[in-house]
Amino acid sequence: MAERQQPRFTHARGRSLLVAACFALLAREASCVKFAMSHVVKDTLGLREDCVTQMVPDLQWERMLETVERNWRKNDPEAMNGLSDEEVVRRLTNFRTPLLFELGFLTMSGSKYDTKDKPISYVVTMMSNGNMVQIAAGADVTQKEIVLKGTQLIGGRGPFTVCFRAPMSSGPIDIDISYFDVNVPNAVGTKYASSKDLSEEDIRDLTPTPTEEEMEYYAKEEHIIELKKDMRSLGNAVYQSHNEQNHIKQIQIYQHRCLLFIAMKAKVLGYLETFMIVLCSGLQVYFVRRLFKKKKIQSLYGQF
Repeated sequence: MAERQQPRFTHARGRSLLVAACFALLAREASCVKFAMSHVVKDTLGLREDCVTQMVPDLQWERMLETVERNWRKNDPEAMNGLSDEEVVRRLTNFRTPLLFELGFLTMSGSKYDTKDKPISYVVTMMSNGNMVQIAAGADVTQKEIVLKGTQLIGGRGPFTVCFRAPMSSGPIDIDISYFDVNVPNAVGTKYASSKDLSEEDIRDLTPTPTEEEMEYYAKEEHIIELKKDMRSLGNAVYQSHNEQNHIKQIQIYQHRCLLFIAMKAKVLGYLETFMIVLCSGLQVYFVRRLFKKKKIQSLYGQF
């Protein structure tokens, strides 16, 4: 769980840290911390600074050391038998392996009346053989994602610390850490895996050697046969569903074409009906006028 170094509490910051601690307890590997930077300037830096730490999860690191110790005793039994328990513990404590370091954060104004960007600088360090070693740094950033893996980061369990720094003139700054995780990326040491940059000794030591109890949890042949049957049934269901979807699509296309044909037919017949009505009306007017014209001429001839 992420923890702040040198905490300086106010009521608002205390509430935000309490919420962050609750989220961290619910999800140990995921980090979701939001806090306001302190307003105390460090004399040695001339800047205000807040730090957050993270370590490789206990269970993950212990399982890896168990695998390493088991491989040591299997591959070099003579040398291991000559070592005391204290020496074995010391060697395991000093063991180093490639790690996956992931950090994402962004900055924002701590006041709703201040809409300016809040750039800060950061320094990432790790504990190595009792010394703090810098592994990453940056300046003038408002949002950053840091990923170190493979040969970029070879170390122990930690702790790993990221310190955020900003001048007092920047005003109130809130820092939102979306995630902060340090993990062992791959314990399977093969030359085709992500551990291909390791030495042959490291690959040998990191190769998993499951015990008989662990082997009981592995899938057996009868489990695989049942799984294949289920996959075949699922494939048939998917294939049938795909065919039904195609059939429904063809029906929809046919219905759409029928509707277009009916609409076009109604449109043409409507135009034709309108034309015939106009034509008949015109002929009716013409013949009526012609009829009355003949009667008028006959009446004139009758007067003479």
